[in-house]
Amino acid sequence: MEENISDPSLSNTQLATQMGISEVYLRKLFLTYYKTTPKQYILDIRLSKAKQLLVDTALTVTDIARECGFASLYHFCRCFKKKTGTTPTEYAKNNRIYQI
Repeated sequence: MEENISDPSLSNTQLATQMGISEVYLRKLFLTYYKTTPKQYILDIRLSKAKQLLVDTALTVTDIARECGFASLYHFCRCFKKKTGTTPTEYAKNNRIYQI
């Protein structure tokens, strides 16, 4: 999953098909072992990668959204703020070790 995180079409259907199991069973496995849904797990990986890129690179927010598999900049910003309480731009500004 981590290797394909930049693919916006990464989905439960795609994962279940690759694993040769049903989507229902995939969700059940995730809830049992990870205590979350596959969709939320993917979102958490994407947002974690975004945080790292915001702090460690000079990429634009648009480029980071694309790199992390978000099809829409709006969706990325909305998810990021919901998870962190701050916008991607504010997060980068407040957490960069160096200033550009």
